[in-house]
Amino acid sequence: MIRVVNIWFGLLGLKTSKVRSALTILGVIIGVAAVIVIVSLGNGMKRFTTQQLEDMTSGTIEVRPGGMMGPYMGSGRVEYSGPEGQVVRVIEGGGMMQPQRQPQLDEADVEALGRLATTVNGLSPQVEIIYAPAIYKGERMPSGRILGVTPEYLHVYKRELKYGRFVTAFDNAEAAPVVVIDEEMAKGVFGADVNPVGEIIHISHQNVPQNYTIIGVLAAKGPSWSPTGNSLILPLRTVRVRMKQEAGSGVDFIAARVDSRVSEERQYAVAQINTILAVRRGIEPGTMEDFQVRDTLAYMEEQNQIINIMTLVLSLIAGISLLVGSIGLMNIMLVSVSERTAEIGVRRAMGARQADILVQFLSEALLLSLVGGLIGFGLGVLGAQIVGNLIEELKGMVVVTADIITIAIAISSTVGVLSGIYPAWRAARLQPTEALRHI
Repeated sequence: MIRVVNIWFGLLGLKTSKVRSALTILGVIIGVAAVIVIVSLGNGMKRFTTQQLEDMTSGTIEVRPGGMMGPYMGSGRVEYSGPEGQVVRVIEGGGMMQPQRQPQLDEADVEALGRLATTVNGLSPQVEIIYAPAIYKGERMPSGRILGVTPEYLHVYKRELKYGRFVTAFDNAEAAPVVVIDEEMAKGVFGADVNPVGEIIHISHQNVPQNYTIIGVLAAKGPSWSPTGNSLILPLRTVRVRMKQEAGSGVDFIAARVDSRVSEERQYAVAQINTILAVRRGIEPGTMEDFQVRDTLAYMEEQNQIINIMTLVLSLIAGISLLVGSIGLMNIMLVSVSERTAEIGVRRAMGARQADILVQFLSEALLLSLVGGLIGFGLGVLGAQIVGNLIEELKGMVVVTADIITIAIAISSTVGVLSGIYPAWRAARLQPTEALRHI
C-alpha cells in the first residue's frame, strides 16, 4: 500500500508543473525516436540484403575452378602436375609466372559429389559465357550471361516456370537450339502478360549468329538487375557444342543446393565438398587445391556484420540526444527536490520513511521517462515506416519486432532510474527538522 501512495505523490508532483514536465520528456522522446528509427531501418536493410541474396543464389554452395591465381613473383621453374597436368609447382630457376588457365571441373566431379556428399540436396553443373548479344526482330535484347544447364537447375535454384517448359535431358543430349528466358526479360522485350514461347531469337557468339527457339519463361525471382534476371538459359551441351565448340565433359562451375541455413552445418557442407573433390582430383594433403568452394550465403553474414556496425554507430550518435535528455531530467528532478523540501518535511514528520521518499521521487522520474519513451516509440515506428516507404528497396521490410519494443522499454526505464536515483537519494536524506524550516 505504501508503494501505491508513493507513486500517487509522484503523479501529483508531475501535475503541479505540466509545462516543465512536458519539456523535460522532450529530450527523451527525441532520443528514443531516433534510436527506434535507426534500429528499425537497420533491421530492414538486413532483411532486404538477406532476401535479395537468397533470391539470386537460393543459398547454393558454388564450386569453381581456381587455386593459385595471379602472377607468381620470385625464383623457380614451374611444373604442372595433378589432374590434367594443371597444378602449379615451383622447382628451380627464376623468373615470373604469368597467370595460368585453371583446370576445369568436369562431370566426374559432379558424379562424385552426387554419390558422396550427404549434405547436398541437388547439383547443377553449368557452363557459361559472360556475354553474348541476343537480337529479336532487329532489336537487341537486354541479355547478359549465357548459361548452359541441366534439368536439375530448377530444383537447385528453386525456380518455377511461368510459361512453357524447361530444358530436358533430351534437349541436352541433342544439343537442341532452345532457350529459356526470365520473366523480367520477357516483359521488357515482348510486353507484360505476353507468352513468348515459340518465338525465335538470334544469339551471336564469336560473330556467328544462331537461331534459338524460346521454350519457356522462368517466373521472376529476385531483383531485375541481378545476374539471373538477364541470363539466357540453354541446355548445357548446346552451349558446349554450338557456342564453345567443345566436345569434352568440362563445366565452368557446379552449384550445390544445401537447404540448411545454420552456419555450422553449411561450413560442414563446404568442408565435405572440398574433401570429396580433393580426393577425387588426386590433390595431396597440404597442396593448393585447383578449385574453390564458396558458400554464397557467407556474403550475407559479412553484409549483416557491416550493417550491424553501422546501426550501432548511428544508434550511439542518436543516443547523444537521449543522454542530453537524461541530464535535463536529472536537473529538473533536483530542482523539484529543492522546491518541494517543505512537502518532504511534512511527509517525514507524519511518519514517512527515507525509503518512501526515495520511491516517490524515483517513481516520478521513471514515469517521466516512460511517458517520453512511449511517445518516442510511437514517433520512431511512424518515422521508420515513412522512411521505409520512401526508399523503394525497403518497402515492406521495416517492421516492428519484439526486440525493438524491448529496446524502447529498456531505454526509457534505464534513463528514468539513472536520472532519478540521485535526486531521489538527496530527497530521502533530508532531515525532517531541516525540511520543516522551509514551511
